[in-house]
Amino acid sequence: MDTRQSGKEPGRAWKWLLLVLGLGLAAGFVVNASQPGRRVEGCPAGCAVQSTRRAGPLRVISLNMLHGFPDFKDLPVRMELIAQEIRRLDADVVLLQEVPWTIRTGNAAKALAGELGYNYLYYRSEGNKWLIFFEQGEAILSRYPLKDPISTSLSPRVSLFEMRVALGAVALTPGGQVTFIDTHLTDQDPQKNLGEAQFLRSFVEKQPGDLKVVAGDFNAREDSPQIRLLSNEWSDAFRVAHPGEAELTCCIDDLKATPTESLEERIDYIFLAGSSRPAGRVMSIRKVFDEPFPKAGGWQWASDHVGLMLELGQD
Repeated sequence: MDTRQSGKEPGRAWKWLLLVLGLGLAAGFVVNASQPGRRVEGCPAGCAVQSTRRAGPLRVISLNMLHGFPDFKDLPVRMELIAQEIRRLDADVVLLQEVPWTIRTGNAAKALAGELGYNYLYYRSEGNKWLIFFEQGEAILSRYPLKDPISTSLSPRVSLFEMRVALGAVALTPGGQVTFIDTHLTDQDPQKNLGEAQFLRSFVEKQPGDLKVVAGDFNAREDSPQIRLLSNEWSDAFRVAHPGEAELTCCIDDLKATPTESLEERIDYIFLAGSSRPAGRVMSIRKVFDEPFPKAGGWQWASDHVGLMLELGQD
């Protein structure tokens, strides 16, 4: 009897071992399926193709380009439209949020930079292309060289699968060095959004430079505590140029909607920080990507957000 029992024990032990290993692998998959990037990727200098630039102030665009997970609705078409419009506007620096990596498009930041002939940087905020075949992050595209890339995970973390980040770099423009910081705050919890804004403010303050441009999708309205906090210390570029105008930037629910589609809220901003008089740099700012493009007998919006284009003067 003892011999029979001892013969069964190894089988049970193997089953338990396989179960533990399986649970460990599953836990490892869950933990690593959505993590911020370990490093900033891209080609910060040497990849820009020299092209004729229209005269004028430095032109900066910020846009949440909408990854569209899980079906990535119209993403290749929308990427074409985004590249086409950036080229038409002749932007010098482009700050993008919700920049996806998908099997079909690869790294959208790299693809857009290649199409435009720009340098670029990309930093993953969440997802994992090797485990779930999707990730998203922030990107900076520039016709001028970029240096000193920086990145951070914003605190507090929203959840196991959601982390928000900021990506920054110094652009070597003909008018001097400008620090750009691109970010996208959570829309899941107002208190965590506030905490992220406070963390972002501290992060920006630690960066060197006389002029810092902080842009992105803040997922907070103008009258929220977090935007009031940032506006007290930084210059809200749109408010500098348009003190009394509405500046709704979100959201387009139907990407095939007509030009009469109405926006609902202002949650996208470009702030200026780090200078004794940054507001004086604002030459103009306006909404872009604020109309759909004619496509196949209908309409196609580039994103569910509209973008902003800032014209920045020299000091």
